[in-house]
Amino acid sequence: MKIAGRDIGVKRRIDAARYLVRNARAYLTGPPDVTFLVAQTLDRDAVSIARKALKDRSKWFDAGVVSDYAAEFAKWNGSRYAFAFMGGRVALSACIHALDLKEGDEVIVPAYTCVVVPNAFRYAGVTVVYSDIELDTYGLDVTQLEDKITPRTRAIVLQHLYGIVCRDYEAILDFAMRHGLKVIEDCAHSTGAEYKGMKVGNRGDVAFYSSNRAKVFSTVEGGIAVTSDELLCDRLKAYYDKASFPDGKLIDKLLHNVLLDFYSCRHPKRHILRQWAYIMYGDKWHYSTSQDELEGRMPVNYVAKMPAPLASLGLDQLKKMDDYNEKRRHTAARWDRWCEIHGYRRPVVIEDSTPVFLRYPVLAEQEKKSDGAWAAKELGIELGVWFTGKLHPVDVRIEGCPNADKAVRGCINFPTLMDEKCLGS
Repeated sequence: MKIAGRDIGVKRRIDAARYLVRNARAYLTGPPDVTFLVAQTLDRDAVSIARKALKDRSKWFDAGVVSDYAAEFAKWNGSRYAFAFMGGRVALSACIHALDLKEGDEVIVPAYTCVVVPNAFRYAGVTVVYSDIELDTYGLDVTQLEDKITPRTRAIVLQHLYGIVCRDYEAILDFAMRHGLKVIEDCAHSTGAEYKGMKVGNRGDVAFYSSNRAKVFSTVEGGIAVTSDELLCDRLKAYYDKASFPDGKLIDKLLHNVLLDFYSCRHPKRHILRQWAYIMYGDKWHYSTSQDELEGRMPVNYVAKMPAPLASLGLDQLKKMDDYNEKRRHTAARWDRWCEIHGYRRPVVIEDSTPVFLRYPVLAEQEKKSDGAWAAKELGIELGVWFTGKLHPVDVRIEGCPNADKAVRGCINFPTLMDEKCLGS
């Protein structure tokens, strides 16, 4: 990404050096920093994996490691088949291909999502029809779906947002069955969440997950598409087989972002090391959503599968996923008490469900969302503002979705993997 002709990573590096010199004493003597919302599961073992891969590039394109990762994810997730891609959005595109959705077809999508979701359908020529959400779990409101059906409707995107199982999960599945529609489960926020003893993503026809740096687990970039249907598996595999590995330059950048993320967001001394990390690795900074995607254009090399170094990170992350999700639930109970004390409504956890709480969402006053400095000062956290537009981060006008409007105006979200100093406050 460019700013005034200068690569933004280089700019960050220069600014960091100036900042570090100017504030050296404060950084050496200052208190620990706030809890951040990204890279929350990247620990020292991830740094070791990244450094090892950077030293030996001979196995970057080892398909066997990627297959092992996909197989382990499927086993852990309770899915029959899984395929690993370079992003959740690419995994969604694979799901679209698997369902044979094509130009002229329509799909119902929540009017409160990330811009990459409708983009994936548009790249395939599929028409997106937006429907409003409910404000209990921020999923599709089943009562709004009937009016969205047309003879061209082929599928529904059922999302489990913020790591919470969608309130109308069963009702939407029943609705889709009655109308002969396919269901794509959007589990980008909810890897590991369960309903009636089954992990989400296994009740629809296909599902996709994300291991972006801001998600439940992190490979910096990455996504998984799953199904338990053999015919759909064949079509997912066909899409996967046509996908290429990303080039070495991108892999190098992503591995350096593991180091950048750890030292700037996770290290216990990050208040000291953040600016050093930007000086060392700032020119490698990677943005998950390109300018092309923000403007609705398919990026170059969009259809890519996960390379071996990121799959190695994924294998390591899978070992820790259950423990981290339990910690998130523990922290969510503390945010429950915060809501009770301050008069805010808690998000709804439906009966027979086990959320993972990627973030803890609260519908608050608009001014609390527009200026999050209060959260750093009072709570020692980075305030999450998912979503700043109905198609985050793009603010587009979508008529007839008042609940989505309310969520955009007031939904703030708190981190759920916290420093002990924050948990004790």
